[in-house]
Amino acid sequence: MSTVALAVQPALLGRLLRPREQGAGHELRSVEYHVREIRDDYQGSVSITYQQALVSEVFSGLAEEWREATRFESSLMQSISHPAYRAIVQLGSDAVPVLLKELTRQQPEPWFLALREITGVDPVTSKERGNMRAIAEAWLRWGHTRGLV
Repeated sequence: MSTVALAVQPALLGRLLRPREQGAGHELRSVEYHVREIRDDYQGSVSITYQQALVSEVFSGLAEEWREATRFESSLMQSISHPAYRAIVQLGSDAVPVLLKELTRQQPEPWFLALREITGVDPVTSKERGNMRAIAEAWLRWGHTRGLV
């Protein structure tokens, strides 16, 4: 049986909750969906705060917006300058575990640039540069050593 613990951190709620005009309770339904999704990913007992669930939800929406807007963009610099990508970076350190999880996908996206900007570190060696899979693996190793993945 899976266990999920939610802890509310009010200071972050105002920044992350959707506008009221979208309907009372909308945030909770969406957060519950993401909690189930995260729990299913770990296939076991997982403790997640309300803040982590909200960050995951906000990230999902922004990432989808970013993907849709930049899918035909050939310039990486233009792509990471998109407002949705910038908003993901503004989520700060709360977004790092979500970004690391995204790097485990079959075809990783350039979340490593957001990770570098948020964390101020770059675990990628010169030999790994230019190889998206190698870059993703370097960040995942970094995340594992810090207990973030």
